[in-house]
Amino acid sequence: MLDHIIVGQGIAGSMLSWFLVQENRKILVMDDQWHSSATGVASGVSNPITGRKFVKTWMADEILPFAESTYREFEQLFNTPMFYPIPIIHLFDSVKSQNDWSVRCASAGYQHYLKNENIISFDKQKVKNDFGGFEINGGSRLETGKFLKCYKDFLQSRNLLLEEKFSCADLEVATDHVLYKGMQARNIIFCEGAQAIENPYFKFLPFQLAKGECLIIQMDDFYPESIIIGEVFIMPTSIKGEYYVGSTHEWNFYDDLPSETGKNELVGNLSTILNAPFQIKEHKAAIRPTVKDRRPFIGFHPEHPAIGIFNGMGTKGISLAPYFARHFTDHMVHHEPLMKETNIERFL
Repeated sequence: MLDHIIVGQGIAGSMLSWFLVQENRKILVMDDQWHSSATGVASGVSNPITGRKFVKTWMADEILPFAESTYREFEQLFNTPMFYPIPIIHLFDSVKSQNDWSVRCASAGYQHYLKNENIISFDKQKVKNDFGGFEINGGSRLETGKFLKCYKDFLQSRNLLLEEKFSCADLEVATDHVLYKGMQARNIIFCEGAQAIENPYFKFLPFQLAKGECLIIQMDDFYPESIIIGEVFIMPTSIKGEYYVGSTHEWNFYDDLPSETGKNELVGNLSTILNAPFQIKEHKAAIRPTVKDRRPFIGFHPEHPAIGIFNGMGTKGISLAPYFARHFTDHMVHHEPLMKETNIERFL
């Protein structure tokens, strides 16, 4: 008998399966390599200070160091670099935003991330920055595509991955186990990302799916060492002269495909930052599994205790998933209580 069947090998399913393997649990990961997986399209950025009001990311002091140590372990395991600290420069759009930033710099808990009070200016032939910007400490970037590929290879080398689309119609549920196409497991945990909206067992969870689109552009003689954030963010990739531009946030959508509307929005917002010429190399889109209260969905079904969920990481999955995968693993293996803020019981 398996201990866990895990449905989905995005960032959530990968992290959860990893920590369960470390506890010597017998697992099987199922994944159909959904072409529009949010992890596969994500920038991979972890940013400790976000938004126009410069708010510190929830639990940043615990989550970000844990994420870094976890990704460093994967670098050693795969013998390949994929996680990089990177300066994040946030552009001011007014004198008021400069003043707001100054207040944050003096606030308790922010000094570690905003300790440099110098205003940064860019070459105006490249970047429109009438009010300058400031540097955020503690930012990082994960090469998500490389990570997912390496981890997939890891699972395959141990016969822990089944590449097929999961079908709820083939799932048989008992009180203390599940059966799926002849396989028996103590429980099944859904890490499906946006596809969870179709899962009949978790219809009571208030998913608020959002479509996001991004561009991959080519620019010569730009800033290859920093992420620049304005109306959009511009992030250097591992390819010389290539930059990731993201992203849109659309609540009402009809499909998960790149759209002309999304492209025009990105190009328009990019024009508020860039003076430099660029060429579009690629246009991508994905659906994010966002949540109304911006907290993950973790726990087991109230009527079917053999069915669990690990989802709802939203735009911060790269930073949230390692910490909460460990947290969920401790709950299942060591019977540690789940945080009330993340436990799906909050919706019952």
